[in-house]
Amino acid sequence: MLKRWLLHWLTGFVAVWIAAWLAKRIGLLLGWPNVWRMVIFVPVLGCVNSLIGPFLRMISLPITCLTFGLFGFVVNALVFWLAGILTGAVMNFWSALFGSIVVTFAGGIISRLIKEIS
Repeated sequence: MLKRWLLHWLTGFVAVWIAAWLAKRIGLLLGWPNVWRMVIFVPVLGCVNSLIGPFLRMISLPITCLTFGLFGFVVNALVFWLAGILTGAVMNFWSALFGSIVVTFAGGIISRLIKEIS
């Protein structure tokens, strides 16, 4: 069980690191003052996503339906931004949107690779 939790955390950390690295490369404001805050960001993101995320998705359901699901990206960016605020990240809304998209894709790819290896 601990091994599984550590793999999930490591996957999330690598995905967040990739997002921060890519954002820096294209000139977006996304980063943490030190690596420890980025380490803490992954479990904070999980907690915010599980506690506040469902409430935000429920409230935004009508506009999400009207936009054919595209408003879901905005909700994910808000959750990402809130977790970033709690961990001292330096970001704005657009970098949070970029970071949430990159973390989703990178985390999915890394998780798939881990499943194939093990």
